[in-house]
Amino acid sequence: MTLFVALALLLTVLILVPVLLPLLRPRTVRSAEREALNVALFQERRDELAQELAEDAISAEQYEPARLELERDLLLNAGTEEQGAQRPTRGLALAVGIGVPLLAVLLYLQLGAPDFVDPPAAAQHQAGGEMDMAALTRQLAARLEQNPGDVQGWMLLGRSLVMQERYQEAAETYERALERAGEHPDLLTDYAEMLALQQGSMRGMARELIERALRLDPDAQGALWLAGVAAFEQEDYTAAIAHWQQLQKLLPAQDAEAHAMVRDNLNEARGRLGEPQPLAEAAPMLRLRISLDPALAGRVQPEQVLFIMARPPEGGMPVVALRRLARELPLDIVLDDSAMLTAGRSLGDYSQVEVVARISGSGNAAAASGDLEGSVVVDPRTAEPVAIRIERLRP
Repeated sequence: MTLFVALALLLTVLILVPVLLPLLRPRTVRSAEREALNVALFQERRDELAQELAEDAISAEQYEPARLELERDLLLNAGTEEQGAQRPTRGLALAVGIGVPLLAVLLYLQLGAPDFVDPPAAAQHQAGGEMDMAALTRQLAARLEQNPGDVQGWMLLGRSLVMQERYQEAAETYERALERAGEHPDLLTDYAEMLALQQGSMRGMARELIERALRLDPDAQGALWLAGVAAFEQEDYTAAIAHWQQLQKLLPAQDAEAHAMVRDNLNEARGRLGEPQPLAEAAPMLRLRISLDPALAGRVQPEQVLFIMARPPEGGMPVVALRRLARELPLDIVLDDSAMLTAGRSLGDYSQVEVVARISGSGNAAAASGDLEGSVVVDPRTAEPVAIRIERLRP
């Protein structure tokens, strides 16, 4: 395995653990406007990454994990709540659980190309390098015939088959993988996840596979998560708490999203047992005062769109975002999790966020030359009003 593949697979593990349960829970339908905003912001950050790569600001090794993370965020955003609860669907869960690893397959199959590390070639690969999924699956299957001990390769092959709704072939693939590569906790967990997503339950063989995985590795994070889901489903809340508490101890301290997700589910399980619940922390709420520099007033039309967003200071998809009109300036507004874009991410997950106010000349959320901007980096828990002055012109 090369460094690229290792990074992609590590990213896959970190993704699947914190997002499975919310995808199996009831979720709500978001508006078309919020969806369009999210896609536009995704495209903006994608273009920024490609530009940084072309200018050698980041290396190819840094570019691919960042792009995969961005793709993951876009997939997760499809689950953000707005109005109208509905039953959970398997489509999004499959997109997250299988689509992200499939990107890793694309990367895996491209590593042999000698021009892969050349930044322009990598940018071209990102922009238009689509492969036929069936052909990709055949290529991976052929590689596994030559290297049957590649556990991660078998997992990726199984997921690509599930994404194509070739469930019987996927099940046969996992069985063949267990025979050829031996029992491995990640492989057993992946197989169990496929069955659970297909049948909408952790009952039966899915639960048996998780029990086998935990016998091999009691600290397997994915297996601990699913074991908790299985126990919760059986109303064995004590067992669910035990599994999730063990998982909580193993999660990286910096993974705020995963910790928040596990904590919420622990509280829910304890509530089912009648245990007292801890007092919830007050949700972060940013009070913003947005104004326009008088020197730029002549460049603004009243009906131009004003986008307001908060995102991690290091970049990436915004956590929350709102849309207003330039004629409302100066504007006093509250930015909180009611404007959340990404499922499972809250302003409270961050010690600092960059709040951006942008007047768009085109009406699109993606930043463009000629847009007017202002920004400030703040602690989202601050009680003081935050002033943002729109005072610069994007080149």
